[in-house]
Amino acid sequence: MNIDPALDPWVWILAAVLLVLLGTRAWVVETGRRQFGGTPSRVRALTWASGVVLVALTTLFMTQAGALLVQAVVTGTDPVAQLGGADNGPDADGVQGPPGQAGAAPAPAPPAPAAQGG
Repeated sequence: MNIDPALDPWVWILAAVLLVLLGTRAWVVETGRRQFGGTPSRVRALTWASGVVLVALTTLFMTQAGALLVQAVVTGTDPVAQLGGADNGPDADGVQGPPGQAGAAPAPAPPAPAAQGG
């Protein structure tokens, strides 16, 4: 499963276009002069345009990593491991931290109390 970073801006652009289309459709419906009767052609056109953009967005999302997400949810597996990456487990030095970055050394233990002579 390959994720193409060049397609990421298109996912965001399509999401923004979908929100604009849905907002415009809602505005046209709310400001329409007809109370009862058929659906105006502008509303139908905006509905179809929203549907087309939604299908394109869903397709692009699924090609970018949606299938990986669905598989991870259904099977309970780690999607990062499926991509060949490392998770946020302990590093080579045993310290918990982000992958590829050595964490700070553990804090030293407090000094033992001095033995009392007597």
